[in-house]
Amino acid sequence: NKALAQVGGRIDAIFFCPHTSADNCACRKPKPGMLHEISKRFNTNLTNVPAIGDALRDLEAAVTVGAKPILVLTGKGKKTATDPELPAGTLVFPDLAAAVAHLLA
Repeated sequence: NKALAQVGGRIDAIFFCPHTSADNCACRKPKPGMLHEISKRFNTNLTNVPAIGDALRDLEAAVTVGAKPILVLTGKGKKTATDPELPAGTLVFPDLAAAVAHLLA
């Protein structure tokens, strides 16, 4: 938080799913429950909001709520990039820094 504040940024909230796949909850991706909670908490529509992830389930959850899926090739990203189920129109970047630079351009 301190490093982010030094460059003018801030984190308003952190969302995560505490469940396992056996729990069959609504917030575990690819289900969109966590994204719906974000939308509700911040009273905003997520249509076309950038959603960055490295796994197919991240991108599938984004598409479900109308967000713009962005894949980073770090972590699981290189494998995800070859998945035939990759959502159409997904933007792909080598890493988070490149994705952010594109969004800020």
